[in-house]
Amino acid sequence: PVQILWTNLITDGVTAVALGLEPAERGVMRRSPRTPGAPLLGRTGLVSVALLGGYVGLATLFLFYVYADPADADRARTIAFCGLILVEKANVLNFRSLTAPLAEVGFLSNPWLLRAIVAMLALQVAAVYAPPLQELLHTVPLDAVDWLVMLAVSVPVIVVGEVWKRRQRIATGEAESAA
Repeated sequence: PVQILWTNLITDGVTAVALGLEPAERGVMRRSPRTPGAPLLGRTGLVSVALLGGYVGLATLFLFYVYADPADADRARTIAFCGLILVEKANVLNFRSLTAPLAEVGFLSNPWLLRAIVAMLALQVAAVYAPPLQELLHTVPLDAVDWLVMLAVSVPVIVVGEVWKRRQRIATGEAESAA
Protein backbone atom coordinates (compact mmCIF):
# COMPACT_ATOMS: atom_id res chain seq x y z
CA PRO A 1 0.00 0.00 0.00
CA VAL A 2 2.85 2.42 0.76
CA GLN A 3 4.29 1.85 -2.71
CA ILE A 4 0.90 2.71 -4.26
CA LEU A 5 0.77 5.98 -2.34
CA TRP A 6 4.38 6.74 -3.29
CA THR A 7 3.63 5.98 -6.95
CA ASN A 8 0.70 8.40 -6.93
CA LEU A 9 2.85 11.08 -5.33
CA ILE A 10 5.73 10.61 -7.78
CA THR A 11 3.68 10.19 -10.96
CA ASP A 12 0.84 12.63 -10.42
CA GLY A 13 1.60 15.43 -7.98
CA VAL A 14 4.37 17.77 -9.04
CA THR A 15 4.50 16.54 -12.63
CA ALA A 16 0.78 17.28 -13.17
CA VAL A 17 1.22 20.84 -11.93
CA ALA A 18 4.24 21.30 -14.22
CA LEU A 19 2.28 19.83 -17.14
CA GLY A 20 -0.35 22.49 -16.48
CA LEU A 21 2.33 25.10 -17.24
CA GLU A 22 2.84 23.70 -20.76
CA PRO A 23 2.76 26.51 -23.35
CA ALA A 24 -0.30 26.57 -25.60
CA GLU A 25 -0.04 24.62 -28.84
CA ARG A 26 0.43 26.53 -32.07
CA GLY A 27 -2.88 27.26 -33.75
CA VAL A 28 -4.98 26.42 -30.70
CA MET A 29 -7.10 29.54 -31.15
CA ARG A 30 -7.85 28.66 -34.78
CA ARG A 31 -9.47 25.36 -33.84
CA SER A 32 -13.21 25.09 -33.67
CA PRO A 33 -14.53 24.75 -30.14
CA ARG A 34 -15.86 21.42 -28.96
CA THR A 35 -19.62 21.18 -29.34
CA PRO A 36 -21.41 21.50 -25.98
CA GLY A 37 -22.86 17.97 -26.07
CA ALA A 38 -19.63 16.27 -27.17
CA PRO A 39 -17.87 14.06 -24.63
CA LEU A 40 -14.66 15.39 -23.11
CA LEU A 41 -12.90 12.23 -24.24
CA GLY A 42 -14.05 10.96 -27.61
CA ARG A 43 -13.37 7.63 -29.27
CA THR A 44 -9.86 8.66 -30.34
CA GLY A 45 -9.01 9.81 -26.81
CA LEU A 46 -10.34 6.61 -25.29
CA VAL A 47 -8.30 4.50 -27.72
CA SER A 48 -5.21 6.57 -26.91
CA VAL A 49 -5.71 6.13 -23.16
CA ALA A 50 -6.33 2.39 -23.59
CA LEU A 51 -3.28 1.96 -25.81
CA LEU A 52 -0.89 3.87 -23.56
CA GLY A 53 -2.43 2.58 -20.33
CA GLY A 54 -2.28 -0.95 -21.65
CA TYR A 55 1.39 -0.54 -22.43
CA VAL A 56 2.11 0.87 -18.96
CA GLY A 57 0.38 -2.09 -17.30
CA LEU A 58 1.95 -4.71 -19.55
CA ALA A 59 5.42 -3.19 -19.20
CA THR A 60 5.17 -3.28 -15.40
CA LEU A 61 3.93 -6.87 -15.40
CA PHE A 62 6.65 -7.83 -17.89
CA LEU A 63 9.37 -6.43 -15.64
CA PHE A 64 7.99 -8.26 -12.63
CA TYR A 65 7.69 -11.52 -14.60
CA VAL A 66 11.22 -11.31 -16.01
CA TYR A 67 12.72 -10.72 -12.56
CA ALA A 68 10.34 -13.00 -10.63
CA ASP A 69 12.34 -15.27 -8.36
CA PRO A 70 10.87 -16.67 -5.14
CA ALA A 71 14.31 -16.41 -3.55
CA ASP A 72 14.49 -12.66 -4.31
CA ALA A 73 10.91 -11.39 -4.51
CA ASP A 74 11.93 -7.96 -3.13
CA ARG A 75 14.10 -7.34 -6.18
CA ALA A 76 11.27 -8.19 -8.60
CA ARG A 77 8.89 -5.92 -6.68
CA THR A 78 11.45 -3.10 -6.63
CA ILE A 79 12.04 -3.40 -10.38
CA ALA A 80 8.31 -3.43 -11.15
CA PHE A 81 7.82 -0.47 -8.79
CA CYS A 82 10.63 1.56 -10.38
CA GLY A 83 9.73 0.43 -13.89
CA LEU A 84 6.20 1.74 -13.43
CA ILE A 85 7.56 5.12 -12.34
CA LEU A 86 9.96 5.31 -15.31
CA VAL A 87 7.26 4.34 -17.81
CA GLU A 88 4.91 6.94 -16.32
CA LYS A 89 7.59 9.64 -16.49
CA ALA A 90 8.15 8.76 -20.15
CA ASN A 91 4.39 8.74 -20.75
CA VAL A 92 3.95 12.26 -19.38
CA LEU A 93 5.92 13.47 -22.40
CA ASN A 94 3.12 12.13 -24.60
CA PHE A 95 0.62 14.43 -22.94
CA ARG A 96 2.51 17.66 -23.54
CA SER A 97 0.37 17.80 -26.68
CA LEU A 98 -2.42 15.49 -27.73
CA THR A 99 -1.76 16.11 -31.43
CA ALA A 100 1.74 17.52 -31.98
CA PRO A 101 4.86 15.34 -31.87
CA LEU A 102 7.54 16.09 -29.28
CA ALA A 103 9.90 17.49 -31.89
CA GLU A 104 7.29 20.09 -32.82
CA VAL A 105 6.38 20.92 -29.22
CA GLY A 106 10.06 21.34 -28.36
CA PHE A 107 11.92 19.29 -25.79
CA LEU A 108 12.95 22.33 -23.73
CA SER A 109 9.80 24.46 -24.08
CA ASN A 110 8.54 23.60 -20.59
CA PRO A 111 11.48 23.75 -18.17
CA TRP A 112 9.11 23.27 -15.21
CA LEU A 113 8.10 19.85 -16.52
CA LEU A 114 11.71 18.83 -17.09
CA ARG A 115 12.61 19.91 -13.55
CA ALA A 116 9.62 18.03 -12.15
CA ILE A 117 10.58 14.85 -14.00
CA VAL A 118 14.19 15.06 -12.79
CA ALA A 119 13.10 15.80 -9.20
CA MET A 120 10.62 12.93 -9.12
CA LEU A 121 13.15 10.52 -10.61
CA ALA A 122 15.66 11.64 -7.97
CA LEU A 123 13.10 10.83 -5.28
CA GLN A 124 12.56 7.41 -6.86
CA VAL A 125 16.31 6.76 -6.83
CA ALA A 126 16.32 7.78 -3.16
CA ALA A 127 13.49 5.28 -2.57
CA VAL A 128 15.80 2.55 -3.82
CA TYR A 129 19.08 3.58 -2.18
CA ALA A 130 18.29 5.63 0.97
CA PRO A 131 17.97 3.21 3.93
CA PRO A 132 15.00 4.98 5.60
CA LEU A 133 13.04 4.96 2.33
CA GLN A 134 14.13 1.40 1.57
CA GLU A 135 12.63 0.30 4.87
CA LEU A 136 9.46 2.35 4.41
CA LEU A 137 8.87 1.26 0.80
CA HIS A 138 10.32 -2.28 1.04
CA THR A 139 12.82 -1.73 -1.78
CA VAL A 140 16.26 -3.15 -2.39
CA PRO A 141 19.23 -1.62 -4.23
CA LEU A 142 19.35 -2.23 -7.98
CA ASP A 143 22.35 -2.37 -10.28
CA ALA A 144 22.99 -0.42 -13.49
CA VAL A 145 21.78 -3.26 -15.73
CA ASP A 146 18.41 -3.24 -13.93
CA TRP A 147 18.03 0.49 -14.61
CA LEU A 148 18.99 0.00 -18.26
CA VAL A 149 16.37 -2.74 -18.66
CA MET A 150 13.71 -0.51 -17.08
CA LEU A 151 14.77 2.37 -19.33
CA ALA A 152 14.55 0.13 -22.40
CA VAL A 153 11.03 -0.87 -21.39
CA SER A 154 10.11 2.81 -20.84
CA VAL A 155 11.20 4.22 -24.20
CA PRO A 156 8.54 2.44 -26.31
CA VAL A 157 5.74 4.33 -24.53
CA ILE A 158 7.06 7.52 -26.14
CA VAL A 159 7.35 5.78 -29.52
CA VAL A 160 3.77 4.47 -29.24
CA GLY A 161 2.52 7.96 -28.40
CA GLU A 162 4.41 9.57 -31.26
CA VAL A 163 3.23 6.96 -33.78
CA TRP A 164 -0.35 7.40 -32.56
CA LYS A 165 -0.17 11.19 -32.98
CA ARG A 166 1.27 10.86 -36.48
CA ARG A 167 -1.41 8.33 -37.41
CA GLN A 168 -4.15 10.64 -36.13
CA ARG A 169 -2.69 13.61 -38.00
CA ILE A 170 -2.59 11.66 -41.24
CA ALA A 171 -6.14 10.38 -40.70
CA THR A 172 -7.49 13.89 -40.10
CA GLY A 173 -5.36 15.61 -42.72
CA GLU A 174 -3.58 17.80 -40.17
CA ALA A 175 -0.11 16.65 -41.28
CA GLU A 176 -0.13 18.99 -44.26
CA SER A 177 -1.57 21.94 -42.35
CA ALA A 178 0.95 21.57 -39.50
CA ALA A 179 3.94 21.67 -41.86
